[in-house]
Amino acid sequence: MSSAPPAYPDGRHLLTDRVVVVTAAAGTGIGYATAKRCAEEGATVVLSDHHARRLEDAADQLGADVGHRPLAVPCDVTNEGDVQRLIAATVAHHGRLDVMVNNAGLGGTVALVDMTDEQWQAVLSVTL
Repeated sequence: MSSAPPAYPDGRHLLTDRVVVVTAAAGTGIGYATAKRCAEEGATVVLSDHHARRLEDAADQLGADVGHRPLAVPCDVTNEGDVQRLIAATVAHHGRLDVMVNNAGLGGTVALVDMTDEQWQAVLSVTL
């Protein structure tokens, strides 16, 4: 017996009047879905990602999906200066920052036991 997936839930305005930053939000995946859902819940969303072109594309897509284009700020989360610029840009544009979703993460391309110290450090730098 096959059943249809449940209906997509309507927003309940759980984040109305909140400014939410989502890192690693370019393109598809968890970051974009998180940003979209936050917007559907009433949040003012700020997108951030290391990939500037994909970030702009994601901001355009989110604007089309929810009716208003979010602020998009390129950021390498392993660079403290970039993170501070992201926060400063958000506060300068929206007056505050209420929620920050650190979605950035890096898995690696080899098994943990086979990683070099540099590969492991990259995983830790992005993920933590």
